[in-house]
Amino acid sequence: MPRRSRQAPPAPPPDHTLFEFTREYFAELGATVAQNAPADKSRLDVLLPEELATHFGRAQLGLSFHSAEPESERELVAHGSRVFDQMMALLDRQSAFTVLRAPVRHRGGEALLTAVRPVNASVGRLRMQEQSRFLFGLTWRITYRADDKRQEIYTVWLDEEGERIAQSGEQSAAADALDLSQMMQDAEPIAPERNADGEVLPPKLPPMTQLVRLAERARNFAVYHADVRCVTHEAEILPRLYKVLNRLTTYYQQQIDEVRDSSDPDGTRRRALEADLQRKLAEEVENHRLRVQVELLGYVALETPITVAEMALSNGRHEVTIRVRQDRYSGVIERPACYACGAQTADVALDRNGHITCDACAHICSACNELLCATCGVEPCPVCGAESCADCGRTCWACGGRACAEHISICPTCGDAVCHGCQVTCAACGERQCRSHLRADSVVGQDGAIELICPRCAVRCPGCQQFSAHTGVCDASGQRFCANCLVTCRGCGRTVGPGFYHRNPVDGEPYCTACVVECPNCHQVATSLLACDVCGSEGCASCIARCVTCGRPVCEAHGVAMLDCGHVVCNRDLVECAICKEVVCPACTSDCAGCGMRSCARHTTACSQCGQEYCVSCVGVGGLCETCRLVEKRGKVVAADHLPWLDHPEAGPIASHYQWRKAGNLRYDIYFGEGRMASVAVVVVQRGADGGRVVRVQRMSALDRLRGMLGL
Repeated sequence: MPRRSRQAPPAPPPDHTLFEFTREYFAELGATVAQNAPADKSRLDVLLPEELATHFGRAQLGLSFHSAEPESERELVAHGSRVFDQMMALLDRQSAFTVLRAPVRHRGGEALLTAVRPVNASVGRLRMQEQSRFLFGLTWRITYRADDKRQEIYTVWLDEEGERIAQSGEQSAAADALDLSQMMQDAEPIAPERNADGEVLPPKLPPMTQLVRLAERARNFAVYHADVRCVTHEAEILPRLYKVLNRLTTYYQQQIDEVRDSSDPDGTRRRALEADLQRKLAEEVENHRLRVQVELLGYVALETPITVAEMALSNGRHEVTIRVRQDRYSGVIERPACYACGAQTADVALDRNGHITCDACAHICSACNELLCATCGVEPCPVCGAESCADCGRTCWACGGRACAEHISICPTCGDAVCHGCQVTCAACGERQCRSHLRADSVVGQDGAIELICPRCAVRCPGCQQFSAHTGVCDASGQRFCANCLVTCRGCGRTVGPGFYHRNPVDGEPYCTACVVECPNCHQVATSLLACDVCGSEGCASCIARCVTCGRPVCEAHGVAMLDCGHVVCNRDLVECAICKEVVCPACTSDCAGCGMRSCARHTTACSQCGQEYCVSCVGVGGLCETCRLVEKRGKVVAADHLPWLDHPEAGPIASHYQWRKAGNLRYDIYFGEGRMASVAVVVVQRGADGGRVVRVQRMSALDRLRGMLGL
């Protein structure tokens, strides 16, 4: 079988970022870079000047950015390659420090003079002078080492105060951010100054301590940038580490499984393989650990020309000098900052204290009409909302707000200045004071609202121990009680307080002590005494009860209290059961409708057909009363249209479906109706002074009637 030829893997794409860096690198150093570079940026031809040819050892360089088999006459440019190291070495030697000066592109002072518009002040003195300031660009080489090596060039730009300068193109850059790359291209080296002897003088730079401080601050930004990039690098390293660890674990586990027990009876070989595996795993973890090195390659001091205009603003009370700066390279104007918010402002106003204020932070006191900034400021009154300054308003000791003069007063209780929003008027005397000093009146007002009263008007009621301004005098004791505790005697009409009246146990009405008596039997207080109608002994309503039948008051000796209902019956109105002679309550029992005699509950039963109660003597076999037994056969026939209860909502609709017979007893008229299929209907009418009323309507089938007779 013929062997297939193994094809080489496709070459990875070239690094375009490294290509651009290399082209700008040689162009900046004065080399001639070929313009016919391929579109894929894989090759670059460079013609070197004499100085660079000495450093690189040849006058022309053929550079390749491909990692797959570069041509013999071309040098590979990659991180860590020989040509790249030579390029970095030249930077280390030549570009550690550079001083440049940006050109002047904006001339004239019209924009500078119109950059500020005074609002309430006039411009007195005006002086313009040319100055310069430095911008520092510190370039760092960040090296990421793990199982591979990566390098990154990162530049941090700072101003003289150490604040980072956002470059155009960054996500957080402002709209007027500097294009530092273009500025570096436009900048020119500063010609060295010479002394009288012709010796070159060092450039005028800030002190070394300031440069060191700037370098330390720039390093912090570079370290933060490296930390952010480490997240991406570690995400790329971890899959490779897992692949290597998995390969090692699989290989050694296979070796351990192939060791037989006969050749390694004590397990020495297995333990050696396991120890070797752990050692190699630890080595691979350590080899894949990401290490970062931040190294300063060099820094640039970029001098930018600026024009400073000093103006003296005066409002008749204060004179303040402001400075307006213009970057003569970028044309950016730096205006004075607002004293309150710190933002630059074009419309400049001077407040009462001489502070520069923008429109957003300017406030006017409603009392003195003075202009103040937000820091010095005005505060709204908690009551009316009018803004006032510290001189015109007063601070409330309760809420801390600044109230206007009309809505703050001295509390008469504590003596503090408190706004009217934190004060309340006493409902009794009308004096205004702190809310915390007032008490809630225990007596609810006429409109149902709880009133607040001051300590001078609040009286503690001796009855309920609550405070109230609604008080009165007890006619019995002369003490002052609140309106909740005072009552009006139902007997004499006097106003009395707690302890000087009693409530009638019958109706709960109050009576003063002068209108009540003591029961001689139970010694309880009562509003009046009753005398027994038989023996004349007196007692309260609990001891002398009235007969439920005749209403006469009787004592315990001349009346009987029923155990079942609690009614009291005098001896002459006692009623006995006609069957067992047991005393029964005449109010709770009635005469039997059949025989007219009284019966107790044990000797009273209901008819199974009409449902009315009779004594057991009047209810016979089958549970039917005498009237129900007679009505079916001996009852008087009544035509359906002559029934007296035709207008009854329940009995009237069934009248035409049955043939009716009527029978009566001492209390009831019972109408018995016979229908189809042996069904029956019963209508019971109780006679009365008004003619009678229907008390029962019952429809039964033959089976239901049989069950009722059998008691089922």
